[in-house]
Amino acid sequence: MIARSQRGVALLTILLLVVSITVVAGAMLASQKIAIRRSGLLFDQNQLLQDINAGQQLAVTMIRADNKLNDTDSMQDIWAQPIPPYNFGTHSISIELRDEASRFNINNLYQNGAVDTTALAIFQRLLTQLNLDAEIAIAVLDYQDTDSEVHEDGGNESVVYTQQSNTIAANTLPNQPFISIDQLQEIRGIDADVLAALRPYITATPYFLAINVNTASPVLLAALIEGGTGEQMQELVAIREKQALTSVDDMWQLPLLSSLNEEQRKALTPLLAVDSQAFMALITATDSADSDQTRQRFATVLIRKTATETESNSNSNGNNPNNSNPNNNNSTLGDASNSDKAKDVKVVTQRLWAFRPSF
Repeated sequence: MIARSQRGVALLTILLLVVSITVVAGAMLASQKIAIRRSGLLFDQNQLLQDINAGQQLAVTMIRADNKLNDTDSMQDIWAQPIPPYNFGTHSISIELRDEASRFNINNLYQNGAVDTTALAIFQRLLTQLNLDAEIAIAVLDYQDTDSEVHEDGGNESVVYTQQSNTIAANTLPNQPFISIDQLQEIRGIDADVLAALRPYITATPYFLAINVNTASPVLLAALIEGGTGEQMQELVAIREKQALTSVDDMWQLPLLSSLNEEQRKALTPLLAVDSQAFMALITATDSADSDQTRQRFATVLIRKTATETESNSNSNGNNPNNSNPNNNNSTLGDASNSDKAKDVKVVTQRLWAFRPSF
C-alpha cells in the first residue's frame, strides 16, 4: 500500500514537472516570437529611416545641381518639377520640394534686436489681402520681440494679451523666433481657421529670408505695395513664366511698381530676391514588403542655400543670407544675378513624422 502511494506521488510529481516545463517552454517560445517580431519591426523602422536619409541626400543633390545651371530660382527649375518616386525592391522614396522663399517669413519681423517696419507693413497688408485682422501682425511681432510692451500702441504685454486672449498669457511669451507656424495658434486672434488661411503664404524659417519674386504668389506680391491686388500682379507672373527675373530691379520696370519712389524701393529691396535661400523637402519612405500592411514614415527637411566664404567676402549684396535683415543696417541690395556664384547647400533641420504633415 505504501509502495503504491509512493508511486502515485512520484507520478503526480512527474506530471507537475511536465506541466511546468510545458508552461515555461511555451512562455519562452512566446517571448522568443515577440523578440523576433520586435527585431523585425526595428529593422523595418531603421530601413525606413535610411530611406529618408537617402531621400534627403537626393533633395540636396538636386538643389546643388540646379544651382549650377543658373543664379535664379523659379518654377521652371529642376527642383520645381514633379519628382517621380525612387523604387528599389519593396521600398520607395518620394520627394516633394517647396521654395520657402515663395512665402513670407514671420521671423523677418524681428531681426538683430530691432523691428523691421517694412516687413511688418508687408505682413499687415498680406493679412488684409486674406481678409484677416491686420492687428494679428502686431501680436506675432510681440510674441518674438524681447521687450514687454505692445508694439507702437504701448501697454504691458502681460495685461493686454492676458485680457484679450484665451490661449496666451504674456508671461508665457517666449520672446524668441518661431520654430513652426503651428505655434501661431498660441497667438491672440489666430485659431485653426485663420492658420489654415495663412498657411500657404507664410513660413517660419529660423533666419532672415528674402521673398523670391520669381516664385511668390500674386497675393504675397500684392502685399509688397499699398493698395496692390493679386490681379494686378498677374502681369509679373506672366513675365516670370516666360523667363525668370534676373534682378530685383526688373520689378521696378512694371507699370504698377514704376510709380514707387526711390525711398520706397530702397526699403523694399533688401526684403526681395530672385533666388531662394531655403527649401522645404517632404520625404515619404514606403515599405510594401508586407502585403497586409504598408509601412510609411515621413520627414520634413529644411535645406539652406548660402553663399560660400569667398562670395560672402566679395559680395555685399543684401540677398546674402549670412547677413541678418540688411534693412536694419540701411544697406542696399545690388544685382542678385552675379555669375559664377558658389553656394553651400546643407540641411538645417530634419523632423520625422508618423503621419503625413501639412505641406
